Amino acid sequence: MAVVVSLGPALPAAQAGGLDLLRMRGEPSVEEDPAGRAYAGPTAVADEPGRVAPWNDPNQKKTEVEAGDAEPDGAAVGVHPEGGAMDDAPSAAHEGPTQGAASADGGVTATVPPPSSVRDVPEHVTVAVGLAPEAPGTRDEKGLLDALESNARASTDPTTDVRRLRPGAGAPRQTCREQRDDLVVVIGYVADRQAPVVLAHDCRLDRALSVRAADAAHSSGLVSALWDEHQQLLREGVRERRRLSVGPKARAGIIGGVAFVVVGVAVGALVANALREESVVITVRP
Repeated sequence: MAVVVSLGPALPAAQAGGLDLLRMRGEPSVEEDPAGRAYAGPTAVADEPGRVAPWNDPNQKKTEVEAGDAEPDGAAVGVHPEGGAMDDAPSAAHEGPTQGAASADGGVTATVPPPSSVRDVPEHVTVAVGLAPEAPGTRDEKGLLDALESNARASTDPTTDVRRLRPGAGAPRQTCREQRDDLVVVIGYVADRQAPVVLAHDCRLDRALSVRAADAAHSSGLVSALWDEHQQLLREGVRERRRLSVGPKARAGIIGGVAFVVVGVAVGALVANALREESVVITVRP
């Protein structure tokens, strides 16, 4: 007589196969646990030196970065693909650029780079030096002009481009009309004074600057002092004169056009006089 003992509801085929696999590996299952514990975690791993069993929480949600950067099988954190243990520190291949220094509590302290040092770049001006029309060009005046040109070239704040005017170039204001210079400095004379002086004209503002004695031509800070006076006038509300940017080719074209018009008008007047009919009436009376 056969006796049938019921141990509970029948298990599904897949679960029954899993239990058979656990029995073959010699690992305890839920039904065979003598303590009666409901163990639902990962399969236990035999204790081996240097081997750690990873534990991944199934309820933890993966971030988008972790989902996109899925690692191959056997490359989980803490377990080497060949079965050995890995260090806790991440490898250099997975480390990104460090944005700050790690603090003692494991956080990251952002380091702000120091502000870049901005060096004040001095302005650059063009200076014309020469003799005023009233200066006859004596030896003393030419010596002052040489010293003036040398010190103007040696200026560092502002830096300069210096050109020397030809004799008889005209008054400083007239030289500014060429729109080539920022400052025009000449050796000249003023009324009621026999000694030569230094005359300066600001071409940008179309203003005459302060008159200085002849000794100022030997000073290396003359251009700097003149430019400080220019800046002071700007702070007082003086506006710079608008400059018309006319190139050499455009200027030559304008001069050629005006000359062509003048010559054409003269030729037309001569032709008109040649073609005009003239009649002379002579009246004779007794």
